[in-house]
Amino acid sequence: MEIQALKIFNSIKLILFLILVLGVITVLTACGDLVKESDTGACDSAIDARNYDEALSVCTSRKDKASAYMGKAGYDIINLLKSSGSGEKYVDDNLGTDDVSGLSILNLLQLSVNEYENDTIRTTKIKDSKNYLDEAIELLHKHLNDNSTDDPLDTDEILLDTFALAFAMQLNQLILYDNATTSTTPIPNNDQLCPEANARTASELRAMDGHLWTAERDGIQCNRVKSAIAALADSSAVMDNLTNRKTGEQLPSAIYEAVCEPILSLTSYLSKLTASIDKLTLSGDNTKAITDAQTSTDNLTKTVGCVP
Repeated sequence: MEIQALKIFNSIKLILFLILVLGVITVLTACGDLVKESDTGACDSAIDARNYDEALSVCTSRKDKASAYMGKAGYDIINLLKSSGSGEKYVDDNLGTDDVSGLSILNLLQLSVNEYENDTIRTTKIKDSKNYLDEAIELLHKHLNDNSTDDPLDTDEILLDTFALAFAMQLNQLILYDNATTSTTPIPNNDQLCPEANARTASELRAMDGHLWTAERDGIQCNRVKSAIAALADSSAVMDNLTNRKTGEQLPSAIYEAVCEPILSLTSYLSKLTASIDKLTLSGDNTKAITDAQTSTDNLTKTVGCVP
């Protein structure tokens, strides 16, 4: 599972890099500011002033409202210019590989540890940001393939949808996995334990900091399986199934929903993201990165038994 998990998160990182580059090009070439002003005065003034609550109140167009939600999530030209990049990636003997894709997004949205040192406040801000991105997705994505109306998404709206999906997906990963809970294995051992991995320093392993370690992902997965098994009256059959389960087979139905629902939510984001990017003009290599991510997601769900 560890290898497949690393594949999906590394592939998603490629997608996010592609999208970030696309966004910078879009802004710098004035192809259309993704948080662009409306043609109406009140809406124009509110978005220009970064008063996104006011914008949601006075703006009437789908694009402007989605832009306001993106602004509330932290994505606007000011924060883009402030962004400090992804940060350094590490490999640790105990914690595994450090995936800093989330840190790239936190820096872009001004949600990193540098902006919010308090873990509780930062976590709340990240969850709020994801909710605002989901609101933009709700406004836009349902119209992506809507040929039955006279108001399909234009290019700017497709870009907004693509950014919102990519950022929400990455924040969702952090919310699900980046909480400083670790394990050296994704499945409980024979003693029904999830052995913790040791960090060299406290700052090396910190919840919701954008550094997503392999051991953190395994910790969440292992403890989720462990909790699901503990809730059963008789777990012996489930343990036998887990021990003998072949790659590609579903987890036992008794624990499937509890273990797999969060992973399938990532798959949903990725599926929508792929559909949105398909509407854009991308090179063959970029399309391959998306296809690789789809394959990795499919492999991950099969490896951990979360087959839809």
